[in-house]
Amino acid sequence: MSEGTALVKFTKGEIELLINSLHMSISTVVPCVNDGEWKKPYEKIKSDLANIKEQLIEGEREVRVDVKKEKTGTNNPKECYDCED
Repeated sequence: MSEGTALVKFTKGEIELLINSLHMSISTVVPCVNDGEWKKPYEKIKSDLANIKEQLIEGEREVRVDVKKEKTGTNNPKECYDCED
């Protein structure tokens, strides 16, 4: 049987809260239950959320670089390497 998926929208702050909550849940000392097998799904979700957070941060960096390039333009002599003096 295949599992369905859902598109869920979270802000970066909400993702950080989810990661923190999962970390606290996973790190809770619980008497040995199935040798810690119960933690695996939570660890996987935490890992996935950390990857999503990194992708968001990288996307924000790219936007900042693009905006900076637009503001400086190619008319800036410091950035115009193809132009002759």
